[in-house]
Amino acid sequence: MIIYDPSMGYGGRLLGCLSVNKDRNIHYIGTDPNTDNWIKELGISRYEVMGRFFNNNIKRKYQTSYECFMEGSEVVHLNKDFQKYKGKVDFIFTSPPYFGTEGYSEDETQSYKKFNTYELWRDGFLTQTLKNCVDYLKPQRWLCWNISDTQFDGKYYPMERDSIDILKSLGMEYKMRYKMVLSGSITSNQIKKRSRLPSTKNFCGIKNNFKKYEPIMVFYKP
Repeated sequence: MIIYDPSMGYGGRLLGCLSVNKDRNIHYIGTDPNTDNWIKELGISRYEVMGRFFNNNIKRKYQTSYECFMEGSEVVHLNKDFQKYKGKVDFIFTSPPYFGTEGYSEDETQSYKKFNTYELWRDGFLTQTLKNCVDYLKPQRWLCWNISDTQFDGKYYPMERDSIDILKSLGMEYKMRYKMVLSGSITSNQIKKRSRLPSTKNFCGIKNNFKKYEPIMVFYKP
């Protein structure tokens, strides 16, 4: 099974792939341009250090292999080594950067640095990344996309709707959403007096408390 993660971030999804291979071999492909994760002395990324450590210490019948590309997900399709996976990916799961809300570094390779307005980011990063995902995913396979609308500097950015619209335009079918509940409860000053409901968009009720969640949107490629 080949799993693609277009935004490796801090390596959580790689760790997940390393851990879920009880009944099959898994090959993880990841992309991320953050040069802070490259270790010059070793000539490998921090992701590969973690992968080696895990595989050397956890012995199982099946094992997760991995290939990491230190490039942005909007340009990695130009890499000849990456192109061998086109149309061969079984599953895609990622959480892309939320434009300028999540700056993983001040590196000029970061998408919010390359595309300094939301419109440029949406068209140059988000759309091309999603196109690459669809091009590399096998038919009758799934893509899980963790992204949330955000607001900062007095502006609102509809990342959920834009992601859905882009993927639908690329032929994907939007099936459902999971709710990834965040830690901590919504505070009383975030509750509207008249409706007694939170003012935030994505919330759910758990044991008499309101909690925020981030959506994981599930798409199917027919």
